Order: sequence, then structure tokens, then C-alpha cells
Amino acid sequence: MFKRPNLAKRVLPAAIALGLLAPAGFAPVVYGQQVDVEEIVTIGSRRPQRSASDSSVPVDVISGDEFVNMGFADLDEMLRTSVPSYNVQRNAISDAATIVRPANLRGLPPDNILILVNGKRRHRAGVIAELGGSLSAGSQGADISAIPVLAFKQVEILRDGAAAQYGSDAIAGVMNFVLKDDADGFSVDARVGEFGEGDGELQQVMVNFGLPLGDDGFINVTGSFMEQEATSRSQQRTDAANLIANGNDAQRSSVLNPAQVWGAPEVSDNWNVFFNSGIEISDTQEVYAFGNYGQRQTDGGFYFRNPNSRGGVFTNGSTRAVVDTNIAAKQTGVTSNCPALTSPGSGGNGIPLDASKVAADAAGLAGLPSNCFVLNQILPGGYTPSFGAGLKDASIVTGIRGQFSPNFSYDFSGSYGRNAVAFRISNSWNPSNGPDGIVDGALQQAFELGSNIQSETNFNADFVYTLPVDGLASDLSIGFGGEWRNERFETIVGETQSWKAGAYAFQNVDGSNTYSDGTTPLPNLSIGSHGFAGFSPEQAGLWGRKNIAIYGDAEADITDALTMGLAVRYEDFDTFGDVINYKLSGRYRISDSLTLR
Repeated sequence: MFKRPNLAKRVLPAAIALGLLAPAGFAPVVYGQQVDVEEIVTIGSRRPQRSASDSSVPVDVISGDEFVNMGFADLDEMLRTSVPSYNVQRNAISDAATIVRPANLRGLPPDNILILVNGKRRHRAGVIAELGGSLSAGSQGADISAIPVLAFKQVEILRDGAAAQYGSDAIAGVMNFVLKDDADGFSVDARVGEFGEGDGELQQVMVNFGLPLGDDGFINVTGSFMEQEATSRSQQRTDAANLIANGNDAQRSSVLNPAQVWGAPEVSDNWNVFFNSGIEISDTQEVYAFGNYGQRQTDGGFYFRNPNSRGGVFTNGSTRAVVDTNIAAKQTGVTSNCPALTSPGSGGNGIPLDASKVAADAAGLAGLPSNCFVLNQILPGGYTPSFGAGLKDASIVTGIRGQFSPNFSYDFSGSYGRNAVAFRISNSWNPSNGPDGIVDGALQQAFELGSNIQSETNFNADFVYTLPVDGLASDLSIGFGGEWRNERFETIVGETQSWKAGAYAFQNVDGSNTYSDGTTPLPNLSIGSHGFAGFSPEQAGLWGRKNIAIYGDAEADITDALTMGLAVRYEDFDTFGDVINYKLSGRYRISDSLTLR
């Protein structure tokens, strides 16, 4: 990306102002300096004080400072370039997968990846990916991009199946974001830029600071704001170019170039706040809380609707989709006075449209009786819907942890997370409304489609007990606990015109209504906002499931070179039954430079 002075003038003053607001005594963080990375990991085993290199399962630890130094603005992209087994695609036209990009770990879909923050389960997003690659179709994962880079000090990636330890959604592995816990310090990160093609303008500001809570506590807060304009790497479609070159006069002047945009969506009003806090209430107890709130708007494109070939909208087979306003919905056996007009073709094969057919089609459209309607009269150049959504994300986790004794620790916690996505579409229409879609002289082309809301409640009790055992090279670490989880998914109905079947969905219910030639059947037009129909009352609703889990694991060094671990987890879902998962892990050190797992 290239620096652009006019963008800098808009963002850097805000960053400088934030820096001037830093309380006296705060030590700024200078990136690029050597930073000692704490490699104690908390995933893969409940054994305390364990480093990534000592783990019996493959765990990568990446410092948060490494992400700050990258040129990307999106955490998904940073992870993709840092973790070989992590992949995320940016598909230009992918419905709801444009809003929350589905990620893959070890070649498995998003709902097989467990996302943790400070070792606690993070809720999933309200987006179920229908497109975005066949691997991710129908999956529902967490929204990782909502986590600001400045908020965490390290991320731990367990590149191994962990269903026996964390649940059935950890088949691909686990990613744990460890939030910063500094009680002082202040840092600002500001980025501006654009791509070499002159689009994708980026403005991003992130702020992190820590404050003490009394003598034995802290609160660490991170805020981020980002906006990025859309990009376009488009070439004109063959059919659109043909319409501009050889279509009728109205098409030549109204088909856009490019008719369809391929590129990243526009992201606006994207801000997130994360906090992490804790306070010691005794020598062996700490109360903690962390959470977030954020939102963003995303807008992208859809496919071009060709005015000569889009079925159920502009055409019915090779015939123009002309409807007759004199025919009532579900009326049968009528011969209309509307003529059967033949479309001159889409132009998608690159062969110039036949001039005589184009002229005949244009004359037929111009001479339609007043009771005959076709969308070409209003949108002669076709249209390309714009699809977007507003997303709101919030979570809170609180708990108490401590020690019953020096070798027996506990952690009791509860959490709630919610992710709501409100979908919208513009530059579209509901074909089944026909001319009834014209309100106050204008065709309704923007619709609120409804919302998806995912909410999750968790309660956990975790214990770790270390037991000296004769003959072992280390204490035996025994971890055990229980979890109760309630997951709810809600679909909220969209505005009526986004899903309603208008009268012209029933123009020819039994095929007996014909054009004036007496043989060509009239069409039934498509239902709902075209491109993405709104959620109807039949689709709306609230669904949920609860599950209870108990789990345990044990790990010890059998010898100085051999570590063995065993994990077992029992889960009972109220919707489909119970399951027992188990896992055996081991690590053998052959030499200082060679280890087998």
C-alpha cells in the first residue's frame, strides 16, 4: 500500500491528539525494539507453567507486536501470512461470507475451529456462510476480525485436534488470544494508505493503555477505528460490453462500465473496544473480567442482471417477461392483448447482437399497450444489486480464580456473547410486485432483509491438581472440570416487500394465460428482493440447544525425555445426544535439536 498525504491529514491529527491525552507517567511503546515474548502457553494441556517447546502437542506462539508491524489492517490477513495452516479467502461476491470471512485451519471449516480469548470460549458470529468456498458452505465460525491487534499480547495456535479437551468444535484446533494485562503504558498505531490502483483507501487508528485498579489490580483497554473503501479489479463483462456496443439506444447509455465489480467490499464505521481487568482480593485469589463491544458496516457487490436474459425478471425463456396488469393474481384461461416479444439474446457469447432483432425488440418495447409492463421500461440497462450488512458484537466474561492449596488451583467463570447481523440490499427490486413496486413514481430498490443473531452463555469450573508420584520425572498434573453452555440462534423477519410474493408471482399459475398470439404463456415473476430475499415470517424464529460437559486430563514426564498425556471429555447435547472423546498425546526428546510428538 502507498502512503497518501490527503489521507494522512485526516487520520494523523486524531492519532496525535490521542497521544497528547496520554496521562503523565505513561511509557509509550516503541515498535521495532527487541521484545521478550512470553512463551508460556495455556492451551493444549492444563498443565501449569508449560512452554510451547515443551508441549506434547504442536502449539505456535506469536507475539502481538509481530502483527502490529505487518502491513495489513485486518487480523484475518495477518494470521493467514503468519500461520501456515490457517487460511482465509476474500471472495469478491459471496453473499453473507463477505460480512464475516470464513477461515480454515488444517483444511477444516470455521465451525471446527475453537476461538478462545484468555482461555475462555468466544461466541460465534451470526453469519452462516453459504458461499465463500465449498469447504465453508453451511459453516458458522467466530468473527476474529473484531479483535483489535493492539488488544492481545500473544496468540496461541494449537494445530491439532482437541475435541477431547475443549469440545466437538475444536476438531481443527484452537486459537487462544491472550489479552494484554499491563497496568500502565500507552500506545497509538495509525495507518493510512491505498493500493497502487488508486482505490481501497484505508484509515485506521488503534489505541491501547493500562491503568492500575487499586494496589493489586489493573485494567487494560484497547480501542480501534477503521474505514476502508472498496476496491475494483474488474474487467467489463462480455455480455455488458456487447450491450453497450450493439444493444438498443437505452441499453447503450445505461449499462455501466464495469457492470459488475470484482474486489474487496467497503468497510465503514468499524470500531471495537476491548478491555481486560483483574484485581487480587487475597494472596491466593483474583477476580477478573474482560469483554468487548464493536460494530461495523460492510457493503459489496452482486452479479449483473442482464436485461436481455435474466429469467423471472426480464425474460421467460427467450421471451420478454411482459406481464398484464388487467389479469388478476391466480386468474386463469386469459388471452392477453400484450404481445410476445422475443429477446435479441444476452450477448454473452461475444458475437455481436443481431441489429434487426435489437431493432424489433426496441420497437416492441416502445409499442407496448398501457396495461403491459416489463422491467426494461424502467431499468433498460439491467442492474447489479449491492449487498451489505451492519454487524454488532459484544461479550463479557467474569470469574474468580485462585488456589485451595499450593498444588490445587481453581477457576470459576461465566460468559455471555452476542453477535447480530442486519442484512440489506440496494439497487434491486421484488420482481413479483411488477408495476406495484413503483411507489410515489419510483421503483423500490432498497430493502431491509432482516437479521441473524447468535448468542451464547457459558459457565465453567476448572481445576488443576499436581500430585507427586514416585518413579515419574515430574509431578502428575491432573486437570478436570465441567461446562454448561446455552447457544441460541435467532432470525428476525425482514421488511414485508423484501420477501412478499406479489401479484405477478401468480400471473400464470396453471400455464393457461397466454400472450396475444394465443400460444406463448405469460410468466410468473420471481419472489422477494432479487439477489437476496428477505427473511419471511416462516423463516424467522428462535432456535437453541444446551449442552453439559465434564472433562479431565492428566500429563506428566515419564522420564526426562518422554512426556505422556491423556484427555477425556463427555458431552451431552439436548438436541442430538451425547458423545465421549478421548486423546492420547506424547513427546519424546531424541536430542536437544530433535523432538518427536
